[in-house]
Amino acid sequence: MSAHNADRAGSLLITVAVILLFASVPIGIFIVSFIHNSVYLDRSHWFFDSPMSSYITMVAVFLIIPVLLIIMAIYLFKTDESKKRTFNVFIASAFTLVIMAAGGYLSIDNYYYMDKNGLYYDELWKLEQTEYSWDDITEMKQINKKEGGTLTPDKVIFTYEDKKIELPLTPKLRNEIDPVINYIENAQGVELVMENITTDEE
Repeated sequence: MSAHNADRAGSLLITVAVILLFASVPIGIFIVSFIHNSVYLDRSHWFFDSPMSSYITMVAVFLIIPVLLIIMAIYLFKTDESKKRTFNVFIASAFTLVIMAAGGYLSIDNYYYMDKNGLYYDELWKLEQTEYSWDDITEMKQINKKEGGTLTPDKVIFTYEDKKIELPLTPKLRNEIDPVINYIENAQGVELVMENITTDEE
């Protein structure tokens, strides 16, 4: 790669890096939402959602890549053409692609859903989803937070012996959790327990 071409390549890398820096949040959120809703979501699911960690990981990937691109561009600007430079750029490019692939996969493979059989959770650092059958549930609790005189649903906790699964009661989950609660109460005989926590400052 000649010095002129190296300058052009470096400038292109800087341009792409700046675009990614500004677009990382909307692009990351869009990719996770689109893939989960179009590939993973099924009509048999009572509820399906992407944990916050899924979005954060994808956005982080799109924030790390610009940093690597800027480092590569600076390297091109400050070094002369050689086989070593070409090899180093190739290694850096391959490393960037590996980060994209690994981070993207972990993000997309991070989700949870519920159906008539149980709760299925694929955590961020696990490569396989874990099934928690409704037949094994021992307790179901809803935590409400009282702040400023207002009581707000905060999270729901499903207990399986010594394992507790805590899910934030997002507006989406609050709107769609009734069939889950009704099934657990009627079919499994486990009543929903309400617990109110006051967070007002004394």
